[in-house]
Amino acid sequence: MDIFDTTREIALNILNKELGIDPIEVTRYTNGYCHSVYYVKTNRDEVVLRVTSKENKKFYMGSIKWLNELNKMGMPVPKIIKNGHFREYFYALISFIPGKDLGEVYQNLTDDQKKNIIKEIAIIQKKVSSLPVMEYYGYPHSDKYEAFSKWIDYLKNLNLRSEKRIKQNGILNTEVCDTVTKIMTTLEDYFETVKPAPFLDDITTKNVLIFNGKLSGIVDIDEVCYGDSLLVIGLTNMALLGMEFDTKYIDYWLDEIHANDVQRKAVMFYSLLSCVDFMGEQGMKFNNDKIVSYDEKKVELLESIFNDLVKYFK
Repeated sequence: MDIFDTTREIALNILNKELGIDPIEVTRYTNGYCHSVYYVKTNRDEVVLRVTSKENKKFYMGSIKWLNELNKMGMPVPKIIKNGHFREYFYALISFIPGKDLGEVYQNLTDDQKKNIIKEIAIIQKKVSSLPVMEYYGYPHSDKYEAFSKWIDYLKNLNLRSEKRIKQNGILNTEVCDTVTKIMTTLEDYFETVKPAPFLDDITTKNVLIFNGKLSGIVDIDEVCYGDSLLVIGLTNMALLGMEFDTKYIDYWLDEIHANDVQRKAVMFYSLLSCVDFMGEQGMKFNNDKIVSYDEKKVELLESIFNDLVKYFK
């Protein structure tokens, strides 16, 4: 069943008129904030169509750039079959990678499978880190965010974004962001050591596809972030906590990269930073149609997770 689907007609027109494809099945994926993404089945094969509005052109351009770049490096990411624009929309027809998001299958995975997935994720991040280091932190290739001269400034910007969203949505109290700011200052010395090195910042419980217990691919790449790759470990930790899953995956990840005590503390801070980000999403509208509905139990869970994470720094 397709939901939040105001672009289906555009997608069908792109398939029929632009690409000459007569599909036997077109189903929209329900995730994705910046693109409308469709699974397309034909008599011959399976592909994926991403449709992007002109307002989100920068994400489309980033996706084209990085999918091409990462494919050259032998990464398990989709290949671009064809891309272009149709009316006021941009599109990319890409190869289909079988599998489900890590979060959908996490509880069915064995410990050994989790360890093996992490080994591959670590290899992927290491390959990405071999790309040239930039002068600035964040997204210097894009206007997605302003580029920052210090890593801590990028983190402050993320916290400020959460504060603005929390205030706008009026569901939670912005005091949580004040707490994050105070804890952030205790890690300033560590943040000063972070180099503007590239990493994939959104390979968490989503965008990591698992098929038959193994990593099958990485999807939904719009940008590469420059800074501390531990940030994505903290985000993944928060995602698992938010789903009330165990966090063995995080333990295996930290062990795989031989994280020291300071790095593990940084991951806990990044989890806290991600927690207020999740709080800011409560009741927020994305991608013109998609709304993160207000869920009282979810808010209570987020508050509980936040308090537990804060205890780590006391």
